[in-house]
Amino acid sequence: MATTAITAELLTLNTRSSDFPYIAGGGTANAIVATSATDGWIVSPPSGTTFDERLVFILGSDGSGGTVTFKAGDRYPAQRADLGDMAVTLAGDDGRVVCVETSRFLQNDGTINVIPSTTGLVITVVCIPKAA
Repeated sequence: MATTAITAELLTLNTRSSDFPYIAGGGTANAIVATSATDGWIVSPPSGTTFDERLVFILGSDGSGGTVTFKAGDRYPAQRADLGDMAVTLAGDDGRVVCVETSRFLQNDGTINVIPSTTGLVITVVCIPKAA
């Protein structure tokens, strides 16, 4: 399986984010469109951080729709990996915002694996900052 690496965007508190072309795709920054039904995304945390419960996935689809599957993590560190994969279905021209539980999906290398069912699906990943 071919995979595409994505680094989550760490947002800045009380500041407008950068522009994310997440529903339309475009394949730039971390808004990455699936290039084939066998592609997957390997999502890494922002530099110098680790994933925690402040992780948000923004999913979008073109006119065809599809399913995005979050793969169960490795036991350790994913203590809830036994709950299995999670599939999110998107209709054509649909968008969803999903906050995932890292204790279910985290791989032992600190990443999260996400698999699209078809081309035309796009993913953007952001981390919510901690208040100082």
